[in-house]
Amino acid sequence: MEKKKVLYSLLSALVVSSMILTGCSKSAEVPVTANAPVVNTTNDGAPAADSVKAVKPAVAAYFTNVGSTVQDAYTIPEKDLYNGLEKNPSNYAVLDIRQADAYKLGHIKGAVNVPYGSGIASNLDKIRAFAKDKTLVVVCYTGQMAAQADSILNIAGIKTRSLNHGMGTGLDVVGWASLKLPLDTNPTLMPALPAVASPNKAIDDAVIKYFSEVPNDSYIMDLPVLKEALAKNAEKYYFIDIRLAADFAKGHIKGFVNIPYGPDIAKNLDAIKEKGQGKTIVVCCYTGQKAGQVDSALNILGIPTKSVDFGYGKEGFPKGWSSDKANEVVK
Repeated sequence: MEKKKVLYSLLSALVVSSMILTGCSKSAEVPVTANAPVVNTTNDGAPAADSVKAVKPAVAAYFTNVGSTVQDAYTIPEKDLYNGLEKNPSNYAVLDIRQADAYKLGHIKGAVNVPYGSGIASNLDKIRAFAKDKTLVVVCYTGQMAAQADSILNIAGIKTRSLNHGMGTGLDVVGWASLKLPLDTNPTLMPALPAVASPNKAIDDAVIKYFSEVPNDSYIMDLPVLKEALAKNAEKYYFIDIRLAADFAKGHIKGFVNIPYGPDIAKNLDAIKEKGQGKTIVVCCYTGQKAGQVDSALNILGIPTKSVDFGYGKEGFPKGWSSDKANEVVK
């Protein structure tokens, strides 16, 4: 019996010593968690009432601030990030949300890999600590999923920007890799850092729910799917074009209404929910990034939404609805 007590005391001391050493080590790294925690939801899977009540003002503030306190539409151009990392690397924390295999082939030096979806849900607290006193820059393949993460993380109180066109996968003329900016193949693990208090637990619950339940299409509607939807069952959708009114007037996809990105989105949150009742909202912008911000913000409010893959398109951008002359454009 005495031997068991001595053994138990030794084991306890070892565990305590290990915890102290880990907590004090500044160079320690922590693994990225794969599984998402349980979130606060109702029985039908909708966000809990306290989450929606907390999230709505944060969503409204996110879009209201565009053009006033936020001049960059929550994005950062590739060359601006490159120059920023060269001159003031401590100002940024880079989060690569692509799948691990893509990250291994080449990524921005210093970027930590936390795959989009349940990976972000499981690591929200670690991401918040990683981003403390910095601008968190989220990177994906082409910018659209990063834009979704961008808005959601900002709503959770984490200062975030998305890389304009991501790594440029399949775009050739835009994106980090397409611009021949340097790539690194050495992984950077998530550092072990002191926890940072959450500004609002109810918002965190909604954020975790969003990333835990990402559908197979990642809330993105491919152009062929959009084309079929417009032709066969347009009544099931409420289509919104968030480009500038002047550009919408020059040409847009038939069936879309114009609610410009920014404060107008905040002003129309209730109207969007009402007009989209029983439907899926479909949001279109120029290249997909701003629509990604809107689609995630509406989804976190419990409004089913998809964003159009690559958007309407624009000059100098090789993708989008208008890049295919066979697609109908109206004025």
